[in-house]
Amino acid sequence: MSSAKESFSPEMIKIFKIFGLGSLLFVLLLSFFNEKRANNSGDEKPLMRITDADRLFFKNLRAVHYDLEGRDDAKINIYRHGKRIKDPSIPHLNLSILINRVKDEAYIFVEPQPDELPLRLQWKNLTNGEEGALSFYGGDTFAHLEFVSKLNSLLEENIQFTMAVEESWKPILEDVEVVKTTIKDYFRLTNNPN
Repeated sequence: MSSAKESFSPEMIKIFKIFGLGSLLFVLLLSFFNEKRANNSGDEKPLMRITDADRLFFKNLRAVHYDLEGRDDAKINIYRHGKRIKDPSIPHLNLSILINRVKDEAYIFVEPQPDELPLRLQWKNLTNGEEGALSFYGGDTFAHLEFVSKLNSLLEENIQFTMAVEESWKPILEDVEVVKTTIKDYFRLTNNPN
């Protein structure tokens, strides 16, 4: 039986040394130019991810205030506040919380009536007279969350809202408690400090 030194020629050993040293230097060189660093601390949490503890808290304490619609085809549970406006003849803005049972994620969705997009809102601060507008063009879950976050910052103030319905502006959110509660429950469910 021959040893490893006898099976490789001196030229082959030289090639292995050059290749090995060259590979190490190449990896070392690339590591100095890597701008993006991985976050392995576990501190960064996706916006819509929910934990088992948050899900249990919501289901045991908060879900009793919501009407549940189970969508088995999409493996999603839809929660709509029980005190929301249900009359389709009245312009309103409702929110729903969707819990994806497969991905352990929760989403918040905007449900305006009438459900024509874009949704256009005007607001006026009754305390200082400041005015502004919000628009929602639909979109993915992040677009819904962004709109709700903007709306949430306005709900804390003494704000009067109107919504564009056909060619006129109709008052909405005269009682903001249902919307505020839904937003608060969603942010609690997703552990979002918003």
